[in-house]
Amino acid sequence: MSRLLLVLFSFLVFSGCVTRGENFSSDTSWLDQNKPSKQQVKKIMGDPYKVGSSNGTPTWTYGYYKHRLFGESEIKELKIYWDEDQLKTFSFSSSFPEDIKKHSY
Repeated sequence: MSRLLLVLFSFLVFSGCVTRGENFSSDTSWLDQNKPSKQQVKKIMGDPYKVGSSNGTPTWTYGYYKHRLFGESEIKELKIYWDEDQLKTFSFSSSFPEDIKKHSY
């Protein structure tokens, strides 16, 4: 058991990176254009990483988290707020350099 822990620890130290969640496209135009249902979002995005509520509004969160031991970690989140079965609104945020460059004003 201790040997396995040593191997895992060594892997983390040498790789310096741990990811959580599934990477997804940063393009959110399909949400604006279609006002998709829960079923349509699940078909495109899969199951949400987290579910919750914001002031009584059901919320799904899709997240991709890339934590680095050395250097800046990167986070991408898409939060979808529902009105019954239809998209009410959403928010997208990212600290990935390609998204910052693309969405900077």
